[in-house]
Amino acid sequence: MSETRLRNFHEGEAQLQRESNVDPEAYDKAVDQAFRPELNPSEVRFVGARTFSMAASVDDAGRPWASALLGQPGELFTVADETTVLVAPQVIDGDPLFDNVRSTGAMGILYFDPSVRRRAKSLGTGTVEPDGTITYRMHRMFGICTKYIFKREHTPDQEASDGSGIEQQLSPGSVANHLSADDRAQLELADTTFLASHSERFGADPTHRGGPPGFVTVIDDSTVAMPDFPGNGMFQTLGNLLLDNRIGFTSIDFQTGRVLQLTGRGEIRTDSGSNQIQRALVVKIDEVRSSHTNIGTWNDIEAFDLGRVFSNPDRT
Repeated sequence: MSETRLRNFHEGEAQLQRESNVDPEAYDKAVDQAFRPELNPSEVRFVGARTFSMAASVDDAGRPWASALLGQPGELFTVADETTVLVAPQVIDGDPLFDNVRSTGAMGILYFDPSVRRRAKSLGTGTVEPDGTITYRMHRMFGICTKYIFKREHTPDQEASDGSGIEQQLSPGSVANHLSADDRAQLELADTTFLASHSERFGADPTHRGGPPGFVTVIDDSTVAMPDFPGNGMFQTLGNLLLDNRIGFTSIDFQTGRVLQLTGRGEIRTDSGSNQIQRALVVKIDEVRSSHTNIGTWNDIEAFDLGRVFSNPDRT
């Protein structure tokens, strides 16, 4: 794969853009002002108020993981300056986030508020401090469209965390190399998942994927798949997979607090039989980690209408 001279996209992303009849050079210029290292004043307020977000990290074997970040408003994230955020999440038993940041420093955060369908992605590096917090320094920050987000509101449990990284795991976690019956059932009912990928040029990349319950297909006890619904055309996750096919995949049961983390290898499958290219992401699982933790209370507000998303994308 040839090197790209684009400022904002690497060659994996550019290749998929070209395959989708998007001009990478023109798109690169169009988004240039959107990609920046610093938080603007609106984003400072948004980040500081978060009680839930997702982090991407990479372990010492190069495997990406997606990790839930939970905490109280004003405590989970403290904005130190326009490019530095102090992170004090509730520690989830078995989650490799802190070990990964200590090992590689690679980290990205998806600041996420499903109650208003707002998300913003940042990529950067992290340092675990002696007090158990993470100092996160961003080199890339940008907003993302509101598509495919199930509208639900989060109320953190006041006793779940005091903002200092105290573990609040409710039952022993497990590690396996395949899905259990409980894992399969959780994935087959999921309407929200989170992915983590990595590129040498831009770093650890967290993202959200949503769809109607059943949009995740469990093919067998070591393989899952999901459609790649039309998005913003950047192809950051799939583009990363063209360069490094390792991927992390996390599902949360918002009723029970069960957290399911997978890491494995991703494959892009393409069907060009119609006028529009249809892609799917297939993940071959290397490792599965599951645990129960105190995720607070989640109240469903409004499910998105998939038909409306496709027919009137500007309103999503």
